[in-house]
Amino acid sequence: MARVFVSYSRKNIDFAKRLIGRLQEREMDFWVDWEGIPPTVDWMKEIEKGIEEADTFLVIVSNEWIASNVCKEELEIAVRNGKRLIPVVPFDIVWDDVPSALAHLNFIFFTQSFDFDQQLQKLFTALATDYDWLKTHRRLQVKALEWERGNKEDGFLLRGSDLTEAEQQISINATKNPNPTDLQREYVLKSRQATDKQRRITTGSLVFIILVMVGIIAALVTPRIQEFIAQNRARGELLLISGGTIKFGVEDPNLQRIGAIPWQEIFVPAFRIGKYEVTNAQYKLCVQHGNCTVPLEQADFQEPTRQDYPVVFVTLFQANNYCQWVGLRLVTEVEWERAARGLDGSLWPWGEQLPSPDLVNMPAPETDQPTEGLQPANSNPHSVSREGIYNLVGNVAEWTSSYAYLGGKYENSYWDGNPETFNGLQYYSTRGGSFANKIEYISKFNPDTGIVVRKDLGFRCGVEVK
Repeated sequence: MARVFVSYSRKNIDFAKRLIGRLQEREMDFWVDWEGIPPTVDWMKEIEKGIEEADTFLVIVSNEWIASNVCKEELEIAVRNGKRLIPVVPFDIVWDDVPSALAHLNFIFFTQSFDFDQQLQKLFTALATDYDWLKTHRRLQVKALEWERGNKEDGFLLRGSDLTEAEQQISINATKNPNPTDLQREYVLKSRQATDKQRRITTGSLVFIILVMVGIIAALVTPRIQEFIAQNRARGELLLISGGTIKFGVEDPNLQRIGAIPWQEIFVPAFRIGKYEVTNAQYKLCVQHGNCTVPLEQADFQEPTRQDYPVVFVTLFQANNYCQWVGLRLVTEVEWERAARGLDGSLWPWGEQLPSPDLVNMPAPETDQPTEGLQPANSNPHSVSREGIYNLVGNVAEWTSSYAYLGGKYENSYWDGNPETFNGLQYYSTRGGSFANKIEYISKFNPDTGIVVRKDLGFRCGVEVK
């Protein structure tokens, strides 16, 4: 059964023992500090270990618990490790003093006005909910912590079926409680990078051997031809964007004060960019014939009637992997803005007219209400840029390889696309607004870590002109 860490104030030990005694009748495994810490042991480290290895953090919330610094530290450890929090209330409390990490949750009340046995049944139900995911979450967090405490050595990383299972579980349970932690996502990402690196090394060695073994070469011809055909189909139509000096950022000092990129002139070499956002059909070719991994949420991705819709729920790493497979790369935000504003620095891709629902798939300037949802990549022909690019504004926001602007002088720095140098916790710029989020000016960016996935975040590829 579930492993439960119980956080309580010693002043409430009688209630704690009564509650835990009833729960132990269900054969649940509890960690409680009146019996869990051996003598001469660093008690705080033992408490932290108990929380890390638990599936659920059960909090007996009282005024005494709220006032305890040790109890607050236990809560911080549980939140940091992404544990599911279940608060119970035995006595009346001062609600304004409840920590913010608990305040939004549903409390289970054991005060005098509630029947103890009925509330106990609610607690049984809460503890039993989605137990398989709780076990998986706890195991993955323990492994991720071992990796972190082992100086992130490769020997602690996941391999083979363990890695595949972890990727699938994070994908399936991305929106469940408890959520996958940032450490878990980074751990799985680094495991995938290490596996891909080893595969490249192994593949390089095998290729040499295969070249010597002439009889095997013929067996490899057909799959390679199939991949070549798939790459050409997936590449899509690219449009030439001429180079030149562009107006970049905003002139309005009020916008600059709240984080907008200061106005400046930047020279942009000529490049090519995808006419459309990358679609589910294109990305699926890479999954089938290349080394792309599936989006973290696959409802649209697998739906036959939505194959011409932009692919979403992909990380920056996945987007870059696809672009490299088709012989391209992610565009920088400077290139994206050049494509969106033209050489003359227009306000919008189509000119000076303000965006509206009949032009773009984006909330109107006066509202934050999302539109009806995602549309095909070739939709909204009235908002096409003067160079022929669709949906630069609205539909989905788009990943760029540029590191997010953090104030001061704009450096135009970006990730070079090397998988081994990717830092998923670094902030990158996403551009263009979406069906769920508006932009008031073309230069507006949203900073997102590279391991973020969203229902309204996709990408398009490009390449410099040599």
